[in-house]
Amino acid sequence: MPQIEVSEDLYRQIETESVEGDIDTALWKMVGAYRRANNPEADRT
Repeated sequence: MPQIEVSEDLYRQIETESVEGDIDTALWKMVGAYRRANNPEADRT
């Protein structure tokens, strides 16, 4: 599995957003929110 290095501030934000330590779900939610905010057509079929 590839590793991604992030800043300490970003890691703390991810930890804050995660529920019961589920960092994967928090990351997918953050990516989805970013995509919708920056490229709304990306989620259309």
